[in-house]
Amino acid sequence: MSEALNCLEPDGTPPLPKIRLSFPHRLNCFIRLWIFKILVAVAVAVDRLLHPPPPPLRPTLIKHYPCRPVLQTRVFFPPNYKPGEVLPLYLNIHGGGFAVCDPQHDDAFCIMWAKRTGMLIVSLDYRKAPLHPYPAAVYDIAALANAVLADSSLPIDNSKVVIGGFSAGGNLALCASQLPGLKGKIKAALTFYPIVDWSHPPNEKLAMRPYKGGPKDSLEFSSYWFDWGYVAPGQNRRDPFLSPCYAKKEDLPPWIYVIGAQWDMLRLESQEMIHELAGLKGKEDHEQDFESGTYKWTLARGCSHGFTHHFGHKAEKRAKREQKCEPIYDEAHKWLKIALTEQDSIEKSKQLTA
Repeated sequence: MSEALNCLEPDGTPPLPKIRLSFPHRLNCFIRLWIFKILVAVAVAVDRLLHPPPPPLRPTLIKHYPCRPVLQTRVFFPPNYKPGEVLPLYLNIHGGGFAVCDPQHDDAFCIMWAKRTGMLIVSLDYRKAPLHPYPAAVYDIAALANAVLADSSLPIDNSKVVIGGFSAGGNLALCASQLPGLKGKIKAALTFYPIVDWSHPPNEKLAMRPYKGGPKDSLEFSSYWFDWGYVAPGQNRRDPFLSPCYAKKEDLPPWIYVIGAQWDMLRLESQEMIHELAGLKGKEDHEQDFESGTYKWTLARGCSHGFTHHFGHKAEKRAKREQKCEPIYDEAHKWLKIALTEQDSIEKSKQLTA
């Protein structure tokens, strides 16, 4: 199947195979990525041991599906759920450069999002690079998403399914939703500062940043390690299941909302993708927020990559983060309600006229 994916490319777009770089570069990335993975794993394990979450901050259910038994799926019911009712589904995918973190990192978001939206939130996991490079994570997300949709024990309204994610998770949301089984079922995608274009290596993205000054880019160095770990030599960088900006419009969810961070080297690519989808490529100011048809773009000004999350337990930092995120989450919730309502009306109209 991976060979089939590698051969896929949009009409008229030539493939761009990843070039194997020098041995010293690869060795450097190998060492740094594994040190980074070990440090993150240890720090997270210690933090969770010393600060176990109280019951209100834990998932309602934790499931393991036969298709991916080693991967954990965390389920969050809204607090006002009444037995017997069916709920819209939000599939959440965590970030971490395709190499670190797990669904538990997004528990606070999932609890907040379930309470705010009244949706059933299901947080998915995937195997990590470099042991499991592309396309393993895409297949994992698709397999688990299909397993969730087929799970009769969950009160899911299958006509109202949304997928979303942060950073690498945003990429996987857009990529997995193109695969058979999910294509057509995902009504909307909500992505926060996603990577959508692997065709430009990190040094080119750094040079192309549309901003000067600002805080140091958090991906300036680690992006090289993630590129080495996730994308294998010879892989077509323009594969739409790797770089969703090359996907056909009709293969993506019909409603897409992209939220970019001002001080983020990934901002330009997601900014260009959403403008292209909305038919606004010729728009003079691409930084300006817009909502056009089923597409929406918001630039989180004064924010860096990963601004929605923080590590640690300092109340001051948490309050500062929440202050930045609150208006964005509020806007996203309003957009989701419109997207699900209008998409449902569109599909019912199609059924009547068929």
